[in-house]
Amino acid sequence: MDRDKFFKDALEFVKEKHKGQVRAGNVPAWHHLARVSGLLSFVLEKHGECGGQERSIIVTAALGHDVLEDTKVTEKEVMAVFGPRGSEIIKSMTNKWGDKNVMPYVKQVAGSEEAVRLVKLSDLYDNHISVVYNLHILGLKWTHSYFLPIVTPMRLAVTKTKFKKFKKTAEELVSLVNSAAFLLDGEIRRFEEKNKKRP
Repeated sequence: MDRDKFFKDALEFVKEKHKGQVRAGNVPAWHHLARVSGLLSFVLEKHGECGGQERSIIVTAALGHDVLEDTKVTEKEVMAVFGPRGSEIIKSMTNKWGDKNVMPYVKQVAGSEEAVRLVKLSDLYDNHISVVYNLHILGLKWTHSYFLPIVTPMRLAVTKTKFKKFKKTAEELVSLVNSAAFLLDGEIRRFEEKNKKRP
């Protein structure tokens, strides 16, 4: 397997499939996917808990973690780009129940293999940090009524799961996620205080 080509092909695939999708501040959605993959790659490499082809498959699957949920791509296309293991990780990361019914998805991810939970931890970190920096755009109402009801049950469930193969990587990601949630809580309080002081 040519790992560089595998990753680059997947990146081009997600950029094309998520084309036109933006997050807060008109940032292309694929930037989030690249950050999630990059963080996971860095922490896995730092702790040396997997390498070579296995790491390549996991961090490349992280690039595609939203593709089945947020685009019209088919499972066949995902299989062709990410391979059998990568496509299984992506399928396990896909919420089939919608954002208003979060608990089935929380149970799915929390009960998934370690690689899926690592991707979710990286995803949770980036989502929390994105809201910290974009709260002035997204607003308190959106954060309280939409974002937190989705991410809080997931964070509480996944951070409590056990890891054997990727223990150190998971410990660092859990710490990052909890720190990001703490930062967001502080930013929300700051915004609420600021709003109270307005005439």
